[in-house]
Formats: sequence, C-alpha cells, structure tokens
Amino acid sequence: MDNETSSDIEPGSSAADAREARHAAEASPSPEWADAPSTRPPSASEAICPVCLERITAGVALCPECGEPPDASKKSVRAPSIPDAAPDASWLSLHWRPLVTIGAILGLISTGAALRYLAPHRFSPSRAATAVAPPAPVCGAPCWSGESCQLGRCVWQRPNNVGHLVDAPSIAGPFSLPKDAADALLLDSDRFAVALSSGLEVRSSRTGEALSLVTEAPNVRRLYRVGDVVYATSPSRIYVIDAATTRLLKTIELGEAVGDVVVGASGRRALASLPEAHAVAILATEYHAEIERIQFGDDAVGPVAVDDSGTRAITTTGQLPQPGQREPAGGVAYPFDPSRLGSEQDRVRTSMVGNPASALMSPDGSAGFVALRAANTLVPLTWLPSGAVRQEARITTCREPEQIELVRSDRRAIVRCNEGRAIQVFDLAKRELLRAVTFPGRALDLAVAPDGAQAVVALSGDGAGSVALVDLKSYAAKVHPLGGEPTRIRLAPDGGSALALGDRAKVAWVLQ
Repeated sequence: MDNETSSDIEPGSSAADAREARHAAEASPSPEWADAPSTRPPSASEAICPVCLERITAGVALCPECGEPPDASKKSVRAPSIPDAAPDASWLSLHWRPLVTIGAILGLISTGAALRYLAPHRFSPSRAATAVAPPAPVCGAPCWSGESCQLGRCVWQRPNNVGHLVDAPSIAGPFSLPKDAADALLLDSDRFAVALSSGLEVRSSRTGEALSLVTEAPNVRRLYRVGDVVYATSPSRIYVIDAATTRLLKTIELGEAVGDVVVGASGRRALASLPEAHAVAILATEYHAEIERIQFGDDAVGPVAVDDSGTRAITTTGQLPQPGQREPAGGVAYPFDPSRLGSEQDRVRTSMVGNPASALMSPDGSAGFVALRAANTLVPLTWLPSGAVRQEARITTCREPEQIELVRSDRRAIVRCNEGRAIQVFDLAKRELLRAVTFPGRALDLAVAPDGAQAVVALSGDGAGSVALVDLKSYAAKVHPLGGEPTRIRLAPDGGSALALGDRAKVAWVLQ
C-alpha cells in the first residue's frame, strides 16, 4: 500500500474498507500516470510491446494494439505498413518518384520559356529602349523664318494658301489708266488699286472699269501692301487703307516725302526711307504710327533691307537713273539696328563706289548684299562681333544689276540686270552663281511668287513688251507678249495673279 492510500484511510476503519479503497485507486490512476502510462514500471503480470510500446499482458503471442509479436526474435505474421524494397530492386524503381517530380518542374520551366519566345512583338524594341534612343540630329545653325529642322537640315516650308501663276495665264487688258497714274497694286484677284492725284481709285481686274475712289487720300505716289492694309505714300504722309473695304483707317504724318517702304517678315515693323530728311522712319504696323526716326548725316538714303528679326538692316544712297540721266558714281551703305533708338545707333558708314541701287539682308541677319549698278558687282557684308561690318570678296554679275530679291526656298537670291537682259540666281550660303536666264529684251522689273517657285519679269521690246514666267526649279522661262511695254510687276498676296503696269503708256494688264 502506498503512502497516499494509507493516508486516505482513516484510523479505526476495517480491513474491507481498506481493500475497497485500494481497488478504487488502482481503477482510477493519478493524472501523471494517465498522461504517460508507459512510465510506470510494469508489474509481474504485464509486459511492454517493443513495437508500439504499449502495456500488454505478459505471455501473449501477439500484441493486441499493433498485431506484432512481443518477442523481437519472431517474425511478424502480416506485411508491414511500408514494405521494404526487394533485394533485387533496380535503381530506377527506387528513385522514380523524385525523377518524376524533377521532370515535371523542368517541363513547366521549358513551357514558359517557349511561350515567352513565341510571344507577339518579342523582338520589338522595348519602351525603355525607345525612351533612351539617341536624339535626332539637330541643325547646326538656327533655321530661317518659314523653315523647319529635318534630319539635321533646315528645309523651307511653303506657306498655305499661296501659289504662283500658271504656265499659260489668261491676260486681261490693256486697261487705259488716267494720265496722272503713278502706281498700281493688286488688292485681290478681282480688284486693283491705282494711285492718282485725286485719290486712290479701285478698278475691276476683269474689265478695268472704275469701282470706287478714296478721295480722303489725295496725291498718292506709291502703294505698298502691309498685311491686311495698303500704305499709300504722298509727299508728306502715309495713308493707311483697309484692303478689303478700301476705307481710310489712319494717316501717318511724316513731314517728308517717302522714298521706299519695306516690311519685316513678322509684319510688326515697317521701315520707310525719307531721302530729303536723310533718315529712315520706323513704323509700328499694329497701330500705324511712327515710333522712331534714325538720321544718317547728310546722305539722302533710299533703298532699305531688313532681316526677319528686325534687329539688322541696310540702307543705301543708290538710285535708278532716268533715261538719259547720268549714272551716279559714288555711294554709301549704312548698316543699322531698327530695334534701337536713333541716339543709340552705331555710326557705321560703308563707302561703296558704283551706285548701290539695291540691298538684301539674309533672314537670320548674318550677312547682307548690296548690288552696285555701275560696277556690275554684288558686295557681301558680314557683321562682326564689335558691331562693325566687313566687305567680303565681290561677286561679278551681269550688266547693270538693279534689283536683288530673296528666294527662301533653298536659300537663293535673284539679281535682275537691266542692260544685261538677264536674271542671275545665286546661292547665298556658298555665294556662287547657280544659273543665268537671258531674255530677248531688257529686264525692267522682277517679282518672286510667295511660294518661291516662280519669278515674274517685265521685259521691254521694240514698241511692245512682254512678261516672262521663270520656273525656279528647272529655270525654264516662258515669254508672254503684251500689247505695250510693262515697267512694273505687282503680284497678288496669294501669288495667283499679277499686274503689269506700263508707266509710259499708262496702261495695265492683269494675268491670272
């Protein structure tokens, strides 16, 4: 009897009560023995199964718990739950399970690689590669106004809604004009304006009949197109007339006769030379007013040229002599900055012997060109960092170069020669002669179509003149005879029609 049992039996109890208590203790073991029954030492009538370690009755043949013989020397009568491999088993039969598992994994990986290889756009450049692609080549120098940089080269873009005359235009006229007609200008394809002493007269381009007269603008001498308006010059002022309604908008008082008017590429500024005042007036085209006047000493300046930026310009003292008049021998060219005040101008005076009759500025302002009528040469001018100009090597031209015009396509310039009876096309970048086109008569005036594809030339003749249309791509010229001699050529803003004016006979023709 253990200590716990003996302590629970009260003194004086009977032997029967003691046996009953002992049997109850054996029937309900303590918690420690219930959790780990194998820890209690077996009694003489008990044994422990060596397989499942359970308490069994000693002497049994098979363990009632696991079915194994308690004697380890005896062999089990049933097959084990995990049978042992046969003695003659091959290596593949022993390892086929891991081989199948590894094969399944490799097959899954191979299938993913094949699908990635066969995916759409597999070899197209990725977005990351596109983002870091090398930039397109850029132009080394800034492009001119109207040009765009394409593959490292400045390419001129033809403006919209402009063109040139057809190869065989219809000719309307000649239309007789009043004897005091001083100039004419095409307003559109249906109307043209005539400068008269009584005012600005508007006529039909189809019949030549007078449509209206602007009497508020008397004594008109020259007409210039400035955007949507017309500048009509008089001995002391400029009349601003709306081209669509022919209504007088404003009068610009200058106090001196105007020699020449040129408009910059942006259209915000116009330069008017004042020969008698020895100055150039800077006009603001937004509100049509004089904002500055630049003096040039005692020289009567005339022709003016300006670049696209409006910061560099040239004016000269040359003039075209009248028939029988003596050719001026001397001459001066003045480079100046129209964007600065007259008091801040650099007094740069370039002597040019040979009657500088016309000037041209490159659109970027890097160079200028002056045509010497008496010397039959073209003088390039280069701006230095100090503000001065330098005369470069002169370029020989045809006889009596009177006019030089810019052709923005391919950066060319056209020189019109009176006595030479030709026009010459020069490359402004290389300063080389590209082509010379000769005519059967004197070249009296020149106009370049706004699309840069055609040049219209007025030609003289023996009692009858003509108009030549020169293709500036192939340099082929087509001459269209007229009933008289034209002396001036004016183009419509869209380039689709032209006006030929005969100053001597006071007649006009319209080509469409």
